[in-house]
Amino acid sequence: MSQQFTGQESGDKVRKLCGLYTIRWAKEMRLLLPIIMAASAVLLLSACGVGARNGKVTGSSLNDAEKHRLYAAALAASDSPLDSETFKRACESIGIFDQKGQPNDSYMAFVTRHVAWSTSPQAEDFRRQINTKEKATAYVDEHLR
Repeated sequence: MSQQFTGQESGDKVRKLCGLYTIRWAKEMRLLLPIIMAASAVLLLSACGVGARNGKVTGSSLNDAEKHRLYAAALAASDSPLDSETFKRACESIGIFDQKGQPNDSYMAFVTRHVAWSTSPQAEDFRRQINTKEKATAYVDEHLR
């Protein structure tokens, strides 16, 4: 014996299923909507430049080559870079020092990549551009405004 549905009963089942999916979708969207709105706000604000610290360059706004150039210039700007405020500011901007001026978890990985970068032709060209302490300091100052 097979059960036959009338058009009315079949339509009721379809509406009930559609209603359940609509309710489930609405609940999921209610949970996702704040996340979507927050992500949209962050993207919008970052596109407008809001969030950069006092107009300074941050590590996330620099590409890898720019980070290496800034680090190289900060090293070249002082005889004792670890004691230099310029070096600390550059490292904070790159994202390898914390706000207390101390190396963070990213520091060693960056320095390892920097050693490899420093043997590249681009690094040699850059070293010729910043061949004095004054030029190196000017480069860092210009890129940390």
